[in-house]
Amino acid sequence: MREGFGGVVRRAYILLGRPTGDKQFSSGLVYGQSPPLAPDFRPRVSIIVPNYNHAPYLRERLDTIYRQTYQNFEVILLDDCSDDSSLLILQEFAARYPEKTRCEFNAVNSGGVFNQWKKGLELAAGDLVWIAESDDYCSENFLEELVRSFQNPGVMLAFARSEFVKGVPAKTVWTISEYLRDLGPDIWGQPFVRSAHAMVLGGWAIKNIIPNVSSALFRHPGQLALFHDANWRSLRLCGDWIFYLSIIRGGLVAYSPHATNYYRQHPKNTSVEAQKDDKYYSEHEIVAGYIATNYRVGRDVFDRQEQHLYRHWCSWRGAHRLDEFQQLYSLDRVGRLRAERLPNLVMAVYALTAGGGETFPIMLANLLKQKGYPVTLFNCREQPTEPGIRDMLSPTIPVLEVSRLEQAAAAFTDMDIELVHSHHAWVDVSLATLLLGHPGIRQVVTTHGMYEMMTSEQLEALMPVLQRIDRVVYTAEKNLKPFPSKFRRDKSFRRIDNALPPKRISPISRDELGLSPDDFVLCCVARAIPDKGWDEAIQAVVWANAHSARRIQLLLIGEGPEADRLRLQHSNEFVQFLGFRSNIRDYFAMADVGLLPSRFKGESAPLVLIDCLLSGKPVLASDVGEIRSMLDSPEGLAGDLFELNNWQVHIPTLGEIICRLANENDAFREILDRVPSAAAKFEISGMVSKYEETYRNVLRISGESGFHNELGN
Repeated sequence: MREGFGGVVRRAYILLGRPTGDKQFSSGLVYGQSPPLAPDFRPRVSIIVPNYNHAPYLRERLDTIYRQTYQNFEVILLDDCSDDSSLLILQEFAARYPEKTRCEFNAVNSGGVFNQWKKGLELAAGDLVWIAESDDYCSENFLEELVRSFQNPGVMLAFARSEFVKGVPAKTVWTISEYLRDLGPDIWGQPFVRSAHAMVLGGWAIKNIIPNVSSALFRHPGQLALFHDANWRSLRLCGDWIFYLSIIRGGLVAYSPHATNYYRQHPKNTSVEAQKDDKYYSEHEIVAGYIATNYRVGRDVFDRQEQHLYRHWCSWRGAHRLDEFQQLYSLDRVGRLRAERLPNLVMAVYALTAGGGETFPIMLANLLKQKGYPVTLFNCREQPTEPGIRDMLSPTIPVLEVSRLEQAAAAFTDMDIELVHSHHAWVDVSLATLLLGHPGIRQVVTTHGMYEMMTSEQLEALMPVLQRIDRVVYTAEKNLKPFPSKFRRDKSFRRIDNALPPKRISPISRDELGLSPDDFVLCCVARAIPDKGWDEAIQAVVWANAHSARRIQLLLIGEGPEADRLRLQHSNEFVQFLGFRSNIRDYFAMADVGLLPSRFKGESAPLVLIDCLLSGKPVLASDVGEIRSMLDSPEGLAGDLFELNNWQVHIPTLGEIICRLANENDAFREILDRVPSAAAKFEISGMVSKYEETYRNVLRISGESGFHNELGN
């Protein structure tokens, strides 16, 4: 169960008395090493093999893929219209391993390697992706060693040690330590996990530290915007560099020297040839522009890139030709061409568990990610993770979890987090306490009804810590009542009504649940705690069936102690306990009415009502919080409400309303017809824009440059 409000106060003072620094985070070097691969951690890997005229190397490449010690993978063999014997070899391996392999061969050359990457990713069904170039090969523990890094939900990409090889049989001509020696200390002999920001500052803005894509394993990026960028697809050398930087934003990167990728150097190798061309330098300018647009780095970092690149120029072209170099690479042009940088955001949750204060930030994080924000979800893990709730979060969003909450501020600093958005009083207070010594990290709070459940003494005790918060968003007028007027003015309280994105709806079949087309079906979706009214819902439906000519059915969706208790007590024909369901709109669409007999004193603007309205169905609910205004439409309420008596549900009153809606068609049709206009209020883009405006105001007033760019600083 959640911690009580007295516990919130106690936790604030406990945290205030503890040191908040943590050397392993503040160093920017270590987030803990990847643990051994757990037996129950078996994510599927999609291995994409894009081939073009690499027949001499294909067998060695494919042998090292299919002989991996980690075997939960699919192999997608691509060919871009080769004119050597590649197809015969690819078909040979596909016939040898049919259960793991699919072939997609082009009849016409695609015109670029990134077109093949895009095709492979669209076909990939795995959680993780490995693009295994057809002329490279690797150690047989490559996948097993890198897959274990992804047990940390913040790791977005892991890469292995690389050796540059030539000839057949291959001989090592260069190691990753030699390749990256000019970046500073040789750290490549030990595994590590680091933040994307620390990696960029530590050298990835200077040089592409991943020599080629064969050495990397990454989370499936989904519909990556880069693939719609014609300029990026035309890059010959640096496109993979930008690809990595786009995947890791807001997350962590893992490295292991205990597996090896062998990067083959030969005359047909495009990256080797490209270093002789002017495009090598002009593409670095494009990379600098991408970094300036997406990472908060100072001018000194770009100066280092320029110096590194000019040394390369001098080694290939000779010294004293700076003017020619600057025609191809100019930081002044980067400064003019850069786009506005979006701030690094953390969306903080109490736990990945059911509840509006937990699922709303997940939804908002997904929407902001779609708009291009680098978003990290910080999970306080105060309850066990529910897989269905975890699956609601886009897999492209890193999840940061720390072993001790006191490490959070140091982790945020290392990751260059500029703004934290919390949605739960316990989280608000805990993070505000930890961030007291970190003025560069701003905090926005959205209240979801918890503060008005505190006593005045509890809230007064928290006020010194709450002063650290920069802005407060509320969703219901009752959220304002606990706070002093001066605090409301100081924190520029702003109302932003909840909204939810549209979804494709496929109504559940009544036959699937043993329901008759003539049944009147109520669907209640809520956390299974006493104050959400599960017991009262059951009693009212039993009462209604005793007085109704039509059979009335109740579907209860959710998990919690009340569900466990009531399952043992109620085994009648009118009630079904369905547990957690991620597709609640499909159930609402099948039902006649949504039901929420809540007596929860913190109820504000429940998201489940929006889900029901967007499913096209009216709502029967207790008249608490903002429920009345949520159901309001120009024609009247898109549902029916009942009053609580001293915060208790009067069962016959609720039963009578259920009976009336089930048996009086005109009464039911009246509220049903109002649903479209009531649902129209919940327009998602407007809500997201208001949150973006709130973020901008906080960062602008604080002097932070989250919506600007630092190249000229």
